[in-house]
Amino acid sequence: ALIYDQVFQRFPDLMCGVIELGATWVPGFLRILDQGHTAFRKTEPLLQGLAARPSEIFRRHVRVSLFPYEDAGWLIQQAGEEIFMFASDFPHPEGGRDPIGRFDATLDASAIPASQRDRFYHGNFSELFRLEA
Repeated sequence: ALIYDQVFQRFPDLMCGVIELGATWVPGFLRILDQGHTAFRKTEPLLQGLAARPSEIFRRHVRVSLFPYEDAGWLIQQAGEEIFMFASDFPHPEGGRDPIGRFDATLDASAIPASQRDRFYHGNFSELFRLEA
């Protein structure tokens, strides 16, 4: 709704964080957003007025944290470096024993470069909360 109803378009500095919901759903959701836009924009004035594809708007305005068992490298490859951010409940059991090690292993397996790793570990969180670089 924030995308289709042009809320992000009217408030370009607004950001949204999706925390503790996981992230494996994101690549498919981006496709669904764009498919819905394509299917209904001819008859829906709000969709006609979008300044960009819904997936592009999502990438600019939404940041999503991962669970430690999710494949950060694959997600970045599939959906882009600007969406995902590190999170952990360590030392609680749901945070895993070594969340950084697990994420690093998936980033290594997907050959994610240092600049994209920096975005994952701190850059995207900093953007979400408007922290100084």
